[in-house]
Amino acid sequence: MEIYRDFEHTGPGTLAGRYMRAFWQPVYRAEDLKPGRAVPIRIMSEDFTLYRGEGGALHLVGPRCAHRGTHLSTGWVEGDSIRCRYHGWKYEGSGQCVEQPGEETAFAPKVNIRTYPVKEYLGLIFAYLGEGAAPPLQRYPQFEQPGLLFAIPPETWPCNYFNRLDNDADGFHVVFTHMESIRRVGKTHEYSKRIISAEITPYGVRTTNHHANIKPDDDLHSFMPNANQIRVATGVASAKGALESQVWEDRITWAVPVDDETSLRFEVNLVHTTGPAVEAFEKSRRAELERVKGLANDWGEKILKGALSIEDLDRSMSTYEIFRIEDYICQVGQGRISNRTQERLAHLDAGVVLRRKLWERELMALADGKPLTQWEIPESLNGIRA
Repeated sequence: MEIYRDFEHTGPGTLAGRYMRAFWQPVYRAEDLKPGRAVPIRIMSEDFTLYRGEGGALHLVGPRCAHRGTHLSTGWVEGDSIRCRYHGWKYEGSGQCVEQPGEETAFAPKVNIRTYPVKEYLGLIFAYLGEGAAPPLQRYPQFEQPGLLFAIPPETWPCNYFNRLDNDADGFHVVFTHMESIRRVGKTHEYSKRIISAEITPYGVRTTNHHANIKPDDDLHSFMPNANQIRVATGVASAKGALESQVWEDRITWAVPVDDETSLRFEVNLVHTTGPAVEAFEKSRRAELERVKGLANDWGEKILKGALSIEDLDRSMSTYEIFRIEDYICQVGQGRISNRTQERLAHLDAGVVLRRKLWERELMALADGKPLTQWEIPESLNGIRA
């Protein structure tokens, strides 16, 4: 495979890895990192220590103490610094070592560890892991509007991140992948006939699902290099607990490599509702997210091993829950790293094909030392339909 068609491998020094590192990437859900806490993270086959200072400031540094290589995440936070648990070496958020108990004071200024820019946005923590000065953080204006904004707990699946990216640009898979969950809510007729078209845009690719039985058409917005936005109808609880129908929810996701065989999915939702319904909906959604945590992986693995089928799942499962399981078995079922050289792509793969072409074009430019495309996300996306 030509190097500029190898999208799957993103470790240090790989072409796709260099490309992904040219963009800010989500690495953690903000609410999960409390002040004074440190955690280890792994992104694109590299390890890091992420911590929040006691005052709330974020810091991302190398994974290990420069002394004897112990994981810094096992230490503790002091102010905006982190101290190694092994021998007490202390590092500022800048990476500079400032204390080495028992050593000469002149030694500490000679030691530092690498640091990376981090910012909090839309309920997520973004990091810039590339070389040189960080570009401006990409804004997503659609999610800066009034409404209920929340980031769901990220999902870790045992497959390459590109399995998930391809799915995002694939408008036709819903008809078959999600057949069971659609059938259970009695909406099969709405998805029975679907035509797909796709076009390149200033931000990446727009894939449009043209429905024969329902209107309006809906769009999948694939942002280069690894994000996707859709709009879905959802139900919001009223002040009395009843559900209001047809409240619109914008959803943006990022597929981020942990390593070449494992990926994270970060998701942020903006529910277009205000007033008393917001608190009730947030409480309901958080309860559901807690209930379904990890179930896609657990049930998905049982189905992939042939222990049961999608149709065997309990009737009490929500559509939200079953959707995740259906996606899991199809995306993870392609293999940890899909062998794309054996595929037979067809007309309905239009969005998938276009996105891959953009990736190939950008990797070729990077390999040749040419400027990369500066992607632009407009304040209001065409095709975000209400």
